[in-house]
Amino acid sequence: MVGGLYGTAVATMGMFASGVYVLSMSGFGPIADNAGGIVEMSEQDPSVRDITDRLDAVGNVTKANTKGYSVGSASLACFLLFSAYLNEVEMMTGQELKTIDIAVPEIYVGGLLGSMTVFVFSSWSIAAVGIAAEEVIKEVRRQFKQNPGILTYEEKPNYKQCVSIVNEAGLR
Repeated sequence: MVGGLYGTAVATMGMFASGVYVLSMSGFGPIADNAGGIVEMSEQDPSVRDITDRLDAVGNVTKANTKGYSVGSASLACFLLFSAYLNEVEMMTGQELKTIDIAVPEIYVGGLLGSMTVFVFSSWSIAAVGIAAEEVIKEVRRQFKQNPGILTYEEKPNYKQCVSIVNEAGLR
């Protein structure tokens, strides 16, 4: 059992060792997508938009690859954490623990609550993004009302305020 855990730990560390590369690949897609939006808003030549569209397609592929990597490394990490938990229980009780009986109500409820935490944290994240987006929309509408020349490119919007709202929400 220890040899299998060691092998899984080495594989997990191997996956985590290239994490910086994977994270940088994950960031490529949104950057290329934003470049396309900037080209569109600044009314550049259509040939420039063609280039950013091709870069965006590459970004979508890298994004899919990094999601697969994330799932694989998370699965290995979960396996290791659960195995470490079982080993800790064995050391504390002195009894060998090879199986978990979900027919025991306490174990079933514990597993249910543990799996529900994923949805709780996801919903908190989604709610936070929604709140931040609503604040940005209010700010953009306020700027359009106060400076109607923004829509005709006669005035520049206050980008700093929107970036500040998003940064503050991210830190919160």
